[in-house]
Amino acid sequence: MPLTAIPFIDSLLAPFRRKRDAAIQFYSQILNNHFPWYKRLDTISAQKFAARVYHFRRSKNFHFLEMESNEEIEVLVSAAAVQLTFGLPEYNYGFFEDIYIIKGAYTYGLSTTPWAGHVNRQGIYVAWDHVLKGYVSETDGYNVGLHEMAHAFEYELAFGGYAHDHALKYNFGMVNGAMKQEVIEQPNHPAALYSLQGTTNIHECWAESVEFFFEKPTRLHEFYPGLYQAISQLLNQDPVYWIQPEKSAETVH
Repeated sequence: MPLTAIPFIDSLLAPFRRKRDAAIQFYSQILNNHFPWYKRLDTISAQKFAARVYHFRRSKNFHFLEMESNEEIEVLVSAAAVQLTFGLPEYNYGFFEDIYIIKGAYTYGLSTTPWAGHVNRQGIYVAWDHVLKGYVSETDGYNVGLHEMAHAFEYELAFGGYAHDHALKYNFGMVNGAMKQEVIEQPNHPAALYSLQGTTNIHECWAESVEFFFEKPTRLHEFYPGLYQAISQLLNQDPVYWIQPEKSAETVH
């Protein structure tokens, strides 16, 4: 390519870059206002996070059921996926094209129990009121966005962008082993973090573990140390390290 062509190409791309940069800046404002975990990031990490949210959102089709479409909601749901995978090079959940946002809890299949979310081959489904509840507190261990993105992560390991990542699959196997040893085989653990489903169903155990890893990391680290270390190794993140200043406040919950 002649050197004279490079400035011409740059001039063609400039409007797209400006639009992208403006969108990322807008997303950063949304995250600052509504996504507590984002505020803990340093400047460089925050820029990286907002950029990943931008690319994740662009890679998905968002469908709103019983409510009007909303860009901020799309950003916040995307942020849950990015939070989970922030320590990994691949974060777009390529197996999934569609995310469904339902106004409130819903019934699914033959179940008459209200659901806050679920994941299947057709897409990721979340009840917005429950997702929003998860953002009210970052220390209560309840976060539907993280919970459902954890289920989606399993699909990615089996069929998507992580399917051929043998190191990641090995690390997830270590997480499964730790869950069985420290949670499934100890249903009467004195910490009592997990629900009945979490102590009997390995998939629910994983999703709840992700919620605790980010929202109750000091308790997970204290009472389930092997599991905490396995998740930290898998996700390449260590919330206990950066949440230390609030350890005493978080532990009382």
